Amino acid sequence: MLTSEDASAFISTFLADLALVQEPDRSAFVASVLDWRELAPIAVGPSWERLDGEQRGATVLAMTKHVAEQIAGLPLAGAALVITDRDPHDGGKFRVMTSAHVDEEPTEITFWVFEESDKGLRIGNVGVEGVSSLGRLRPRLTAIAEDRGIDAVLRELQGRIVQQRPA
Repeated sequence: MLTSEDASAFISTFLADLALVQEPDRSAFVASVLDWRELAPIAVGPSWERLDGEQRGATVLAMTKHVAEQIAGLPLAGAALVITDRDPHDGGKFRVMTSAHVDEEPTEITFWVFEESDKGLRIGNVGVEGVSSLGRLRPRLTAIAEDRGIDAVLRELQGRIVQQRPA
């Protein structure tokens, strides 16, 4: 069973390892520990039920890449653990809060950690200053999915990934 100490150690190791990864490989490294299978249906909303297996897989992959790019772009090299607590909404997950300097300002970055039986510890959602990736994505993606379909959602996510990459 996952403990707060396990979650803290996992994020500490993740942050230390991420600091050693070169820029072009950072997003892939982050994606290797992300798991958005649970969050993708929430982000897409009711349209998720109408998707086939291939569309669902493509959506999870696109969301994982998008969030990985966001995390890879954060200045986490000097991040310090602040607190780890059990998620009040899901007792099987822990929130590991860190503090990093973004634009020279102390910034809270929260990682939701859970255990996946076949993959070990994983990062689900990530929040910056109390706003989660899911919270930022959900309204826009749900509206796009309802109005224009899943292909438009995938184009939206791909466009966001391209915009996040440094020129």
